[in-house]
Amino acid sequence: MNIAWLKQFGIAHAANRRFKSHQLVTRYKRTVTHYARIDPVPVSTEWRDRANVLAQHARDSRLSIFFIGTDEQQDKSGLLQALERLGEVRCFLRDEGGWGQNDPAPYGQRRERNTQRIEHLFAENASRGWVPHLLITQTWGCLVEPACFSRLRERYGVFVVNIAMDDRHQYWGTKVEGQWDGTYPLIPHIDLTLTAAQEAVSWYRKESGVALYFPEASDPEIFHPMPSLSKIHDISFVGGRYGIREKIVNALRRAGVRVSAYGSGWAGGRIATEDVPILFARSKIVLGVGTIGHCDDFYALKLRDFDAPMSGSCYLTSDNPDLRDLYNIGDEIAVYTDVSNCVEQVCRLLKDDVGRESIASAGRARALRDHTWDRRFSNLFAMLAVADGS
Repeated sequence: MNIAWLKQFGIAHAANRRFKSHQLVTRYKRTVTHYARIDPVPVSTEWRDRANVLAQHARDSRLSIFFIGTDEQQDKSGLLQALERLGEVRCFLRDEGGWGQNDPAPYGQRRERNTQRIEHLFAENASRGWVPHLLITQTWGCLVEPACFSRLRERYGVFVVNIAMDDRHQYWGTKVEGQWDGTYPLIPHIDLTLTAAQEAVSWYRKESGVALYFPEASDPEIFHPMPSLSKIHDISFVGGRYGIREKIVNALRRAGVRVSAYGSGWAGGRIATEDVPILFARSKIVLGVGTIGHCDDFYALKLRDFDAPMSGSCYLTSDNPDLRDLYNIGDEIAVYTDVSNCVEQVCRLLKDDVGRESIASAGRARALRDHTWDRRFSNLFAMLAVADGS
């Protein structure tokens, strides 16, 4: 084995990661500056009318919903179940029966196949007398031809909603043949974006779109305390092994902390969807890492920010400013500022059973009160009934 070559490769790889992280943050800052100079576009009367019709359906009867997911584990961890409580849900499946839009075909073919499949399923359901009131998806221009949604709106009258959890780094996406392929190209073709980046609401409004702030949430029927099971994990983490995540886990292990880590790249592998709530409930601390990609100080909300407190365990995560509008820091969740501070916080919390469990209990109560998927959708339809788009 050529050790010198491996060392050079490692240095080059690290430099590439730093460069890409810098590019990501630079693009975000340019986006903020760009939209700061633009005035929002008033919401049209036509949009208000369509939103009111959907809100009326939600009040008067069970909705018919067509759902287009992306990641099965993520989609079925509470979001899909909440939609099923709202009405009859039919889901997008690829022609071979696979879940979601992550078709293994090459880029262009995947986009074309997803688009054709969506339109085929709509036509097939309509031929049998089933036309949805609401199409709700989590997608980007790289996965579906944006104009597909305009065609569905015109043909079936469906109200189209896209959930955008990654707008801080995927709003523009990548430029392919002169066209962006993130969430940006969808704007003229959908009715509403639900964005987890609060500042992005104004970006959509300034592009003649409508968006609402819609943080992720959790499902208390899935994530909840399990007092009959002992807490056998000092600290657990679920997520891929890369960047600062690996640094944190390694630092904790060097400090003698037993870390149960699952996901791509970890020895434990990817954990089954149904086992995640058990893991969280059996952990003294659930670890969160709120950074985007390989960045060390650029953050976005994560599903863990809601599933972990809902589980009734103490949640410790990055000091993401977004969380300060959602939890009382120090009382309902704990945060760390860097790798060494994370180790300090974990060691402190593991020694303080009373304090740790107080945070866990308060976090669970806050999540139950404010951060369920049912509450998110209830608030959404209440806002659509007002239909001012602000």
